[in-house]
Amino acid sequence: MKLVNPYLLKILVAILLIGQWATAQWSLRHECPTIDEVLHLPAGISYWQTGSYRLYHHNPPLVKLLAAWPVLSRVTTQEQLKLYESKYWTDDPPNKAGFGHDFAQLHAADFFELFTVSRSVIPTFLMIGGLVVFYWSRSTYGDLGGLLSLTLWCFCPNLLAHGRLITTDVATAAIGTGATYLFLLYCRKPSSRSAAIAGLALGIALLTKFSLLVLVILWPVIWGLQVVLTIDRIHRKPHIRKCLPHVGLVTLISLLVVNLGYGFEGTGRQLGQFEFYSRSLTRELPSNRPRFHQTGNTMLDMLGSHRINRFRNHLLGSIPCPLPAEFMLGFDDQKIDAEGIPTKYLRPNDKTVGENDTAGYPVYLNGVVRSSGWWYYYPYAVLIKTPPGILLLLVLSVLALFFSRRCRPEWFEELATLVVPVSMILAMTFLTDINIGLRYILPALPYLYIGCGRVMPWLATWSVQKRRCGYVLVTLSLLAAGFSSASVAPHFLAYFNRMGGGPNHGDSHLIDSNLDWGQDLTNLQEWLSSNALGESVGIAYFGQINPDIFRLRNKPIDWYLPPSRPGTMPVLPQGRASGTVKPGLYAVSASLAHGLPWRVYDASRWAPFQADQSAFDYFLKAEPIAKIGWSIFVYRLDEQQAALLDQERTR
Repeated sequence: MKLVNPYLLKILVAILLIGQWATAQWSLRHECPTIDEVLHLPAGISYWQTGSYRLYHHNPPLVKLLAAWPVLSRVTTQEQLKLYESKYWTDDPPNKAGFGHDFAQLHAADFFELFTVSRSVIPTFLMIGGLVVFYWSRSTYGDLGGLLSLTLWCFCPNLLAHGRLITTDVATAAIGTGATYLFLLYCRKPSSRSAAIAGLALGIALLTKFSLLVLVILWPVIWGLQVVLTIDRIHRKPHIRKCLPHVGLVTLISLLVVNLGYGFEGTGRQLGQFEFYSRSLTRELPSNRPRFHQTGNTMLDMLGSHRINRFRNHLLGSIPCPLPAEFMLGFDDQKIDAEGIPTKYLRPNDKTVGENDTAGYPVYLNGVVRSSGWWYYYPYAVLIKTPPGILLLLVLSVLALFFSRRCRPEWFEELATLVVPVSMILAMTFLTDINIGLRYILPALPYLYIGCGRVMPWLATWSVQKRRCGYVLVTLSLLAAGFSSASVAPHFLAYFNRMGGGPNHGDSHLIDSNLDWGQDLTNLQEWLSSNALGESVGIAYFGQINPDIFRLRNKPIDWYLPPSRPGTMPVLPQGRASGTVKPGLYAVSASLAHGLPWRVYDASRWAPFQADQSAFDYFLKAEPIAKIGWSIFVYRLDEQQAALLDQERTR
């Protein structure tokens, strides 16, 4: 479906892309670094300064490298020497959290400013993703289909929320979808050139996030669908013979790109020499023959005493690995998160523990905290964190998929947009317990928005009167989606639709990176400077920045850690955390108020303390007087309220 004026099309695309980019740039200046960002930026700087990728290899380095580049002149290697001499760097593996805390203390004077500059790189991925969504949808569904898909991408509050942060989620969505689109172009017209471009794109994708390794499996599926649905039997064998050399080309180029991205660090190490810990890459030792394993990391030492690299003392163990060492070790880290920790290692004397029982991240849904997830977590999160207008268009796209008539090649185009998102959502739903944020299925969203483009050619087949009604419905849905996103600006992480209770009540459904990821500490400091009138405030903060950083920036807060429930903090700060709840002002992050375990801070020292589950959930019995960015609850307690809360705390 072509617009009459191609210049109008270009103008509309530019307005949408620039508008989303500018909104993200404006928004990122209103919130402080989130939990993961506090570690990502120091890691990225260390990559440039040391040439080693060993710090926080949990994710590939591309996003961290790009985000760190603009601040390298402001954070010199000489300044960083203290960090590179600390045990947090010299430990094997390095302690990323300790390194990040020391980085914040060392650079406190311009800590938030460094992140503002670094964050400004990330909205570029929104523009890249928007262009991919537009061109892919337009090539399949025409100009109007492309515009519809792009508008959904630009109005999505979840993309705006994460498209400002130094994390891998939006970059994965943009680059993963872009790589798959380039592979689709190869499928449409195979050649050595298009295969080389697809290989380059695959390598860049693998430098973005380990979850995009799924493309190595799904691209052959897409190619197989293309062979079956678009090529007649008589020409299939010649077509397959023509494409086989391209498999090697894609593989070689993607491997080269990954190795270049890591500077070939550790490439060629024998498989048997790695110290792996995940169940996928290890085998269990006999229960009567554990090995002594000591790294200083409690979890790794526990796993390492029971498991060993499955390739060690095996023929495959002598094979040189064609991938960088830190890529392999980071992938192993990710598998630990996805698979969980065998419960029998945590509770060896508990006879009720099953052989295959696992414990993963503490996760929260609808008021319940537990160590295993829910199969419906991600569909539920999408349902309550997506604007109703977008949900309606997604439903229309499903109806269009089933009720539009199409030939076999057109079915291939449709299925090509579904293979990756369906596989990702099913894998996250049924194969992992990582239920800590909608962001984990963010890379599926662009494919779904591309698929929404099919609504426009479907409407074109309706009668004139019905078509007009359809166009009005689409327009109203888009306007509603834009209004919904704007209603929470600049705090896009806190978006919940009416079914989720809106941002004021979203915490009763979801927390962590869905709402409260530590992003409002600076907003709390500003609120206190206007409303606290010099009084002391109890702060229980869910994040990775010590609130005492404001003292180092000459904007001190008179604060302390509120008392926790008895027995929920193995190591107590000096004094007041073991006391009673006093009348006064308190600020508690939503995640802690709902009982999520985490590290918390006290003014008595820079390093955090561990707070176990339910440490501060007694605050839910009080009514907040303010919600900072909807993620930090502020309470003012009189004597009676303080006494009631203290009674609840000690129950």
